[in-house]
Amino acid sequence: MYCSFSKSRRAFTLVELLVVIAIIGVMVGLLLPAVQAAREAARRMSCSNNMKQIGLALHNYHDTFGTMGWNSDSGDQAGNPANATMRHPANRWMQFSWVVYALPFMEQQPLYDSINFNTAESMSHATNTALARTPLSSVMCPSNAQETVNGGQVQGYRHSGGATGARVDYVGNLGHIWGGWKDCGAVPEFPGPGGSNIFIRGANPGTPWVDGEYIDQQVNCNGTHRYFGGVKMSQITDGTSNTVMVFEDMHWRGGNDPAQPHNKLPTDDSSWMSPLAAVNSIRNPLNNRNRAWLQGAGDRRCHGWSSYHPGGAHATLSDASVRFFSESIDHVVRYSIGVRNDGLPVTLE
Repeated sequence: MYCSFSKSRRAFTLVELLVVIAIIGVMVGLLLPAVQAAREAARRMSCSNNMKQIGLALHNYHDTFGTMGWNSDSGDQAGNPANATMRHPANRWMQFSWVVYALPFMEQQPLYDSINFNTAESMSHATNTALARTPLSSVMCPSNAQETVNGGQVQGYRHSGGATGARVDYVGNLGHIWGGWKDCGAVPEFPGPGGSNIFIRGANPGTPWVDGEYIDQQVNCNGTHRYFGGVKMSQITDGTSNTVMVFEDMHWRGGNDPAQPHNKLPTDDSSWMSPLAAVNSIRNPLNNRNRAWLQGAGDRRCHGWSSYHPGGAHATLSDASVRFFSESIDHVVRYSIGVRNDGLPVTLE
């Protein structure tokens, strides 16, 4: 007698299929944060390298021209002020950022050679307007998801918006100052060490007011950059390894609107060609998300040291080294590393 045996094939049941899908979902959920963290780590490293190259470029610029980075923000204020000889004439001065003048030291000589410097229109000149739209990966943080090119950009101090320009995420340090469209009145005046008034606006020796269109007020910029002009290495008396030269600034424009505290549209002073965009005060708290310390949506006064990196932001010190600082940094430490000549002791670990 012959017996025949047939092998039956057993298919997945619906329950088993759902279990497999659930397991795969859990595995993806566990792996995704790790992948995202790895990608952010790579972006953060790329950002740090950008800032290192900027530091080296500014050192080479200093070796050539004797200042850490020349900024030429002249203002566009008409009229006859009392100290007319010390005020920039309206519509007569070129307005270009220190980034522009550093281009030859950042492997961007052809772009620099294409800029028309022989016009008071500066960024608004037809030739320069087109060039201002050129994205520069060397001055943009890869973690920043904002639009690369933005409209409505101001070309400089007291100019209305209208130009279109590619953004800059790294700004020169004006020091711990206020004024000159960097005067966020919502930021509190924190107590200084030993009861001092270094954070008090206008007090002596407090936080000085600096008007960007007055030549004689530029000496009050106590960082490494100025609205107009530059700072010599010898003027950084607190030490180059203790003084911030360039820091991240995402130019957040969300202001105190609870619906969009940090939206993806930067302020109207965020173009690398604009001298107003390429500098900022270190006075505003790092990664400030306190809506009580911000002003209206779109206001350019309250953005400052900031990044999309979790927990803090980078800064290039004046010795060209790059460090990552926690957003919980003490206000006194932030002041100390932001001012080149305050004499306050600071220890960076």
